[in-house]
Formats: sequence, C-alpha cells, structure tokens
Amino acid sequence: MLRVLTIFLAMALSACATTGMYDAPKGEQTVKLTVDNQLSAASDDADQGGWQMPGQSAPVRAAIFTVDEDRVAEQAGLQSITLEPGKHKIQVFADRSGILRFGTFRYKFKEAGDYTVSIGAGDGTDKYELKLINQAAPDKVLVKKDF
Repeated sequence: MLRVLTIFLAMALSACATTGMYDAPKGEQTVKLTVDNQLSAASDDADQGGWQMPGQSAPVRAAIFTVDEDRVAEQAGLQSITLEPGKHKIQVFADRSGILRFGTFRYKFKEAGDYTVSIGAGDGTDKYELKLINQAAPDKVLVKKDF
C-alpha cells in the first residue's frame, strides 16, 4: 500500500512540475475563447426524477484547463480566456456527477476572433462532446470531438 501511495505521489508531483501558468495576452488583435456549458442544462432536467445519493451535491462544471500545456488558473479552470492569434493546443475539462474527463483539441485561431467551445453530453452516459464555434459563423462547427 505504501508503495502504491509513493508512486501516486511521484506521478502527481511530476505532473505539476511540467506545467507553468498561462499568461494571457492583451491587445486589440487577441482572440477570446469562452466555454458554453451545456452539461448544466442537461442536469437541470435530471432533477425532475431519479435517485440521488443523500448529502451529495454534484456541481456540473466545464472549463478551460490548459493552453499550450500551461495551466490557466491555480485551481480548476476558467470560463473565458484570451489568446494570441495562431495555433494553440487547448485542454478542457468537464465534471458531471463525479464523471471527470479531460479533452484536448488544436486549432489555428484568427486574430480578433470570438470563439466558443461548447461542452455537452456525448454518446453514452460517461462521455462528453466539445464543439468549437466561431461566433462570426455560429452555424459552422470548426472542431467536434468526444472525450
């Protein structure tokens, strides 16, 4: 048991050591990326019936976790960030009733753009789906991925 805890602790510390903190750019040509949490709407419907463990309130959360391997916040994530134009690797997370998943996508963002990453329920009970949308053309999905 001690060996397992030691390995887990070493893995956790090494994961923390490899990421820095994201420094959001400022200026007119920056890109805005916002999270649209579709999971909370699905969980509101679930309150109409069904059994829930007493004493357990499970917040429904979805947020941006990293940009180019750098954490965006000390704890959890952020709902909105600014980016430099260009290609970025974005990691998001979703947590609904203790089902925590991380999803990653890459995209080349255009300057002065306004983008939304919509996170909702995917195929199956424990999967999520992300969709990247440019607000200038909200009917066109730029990236679609299950995680």
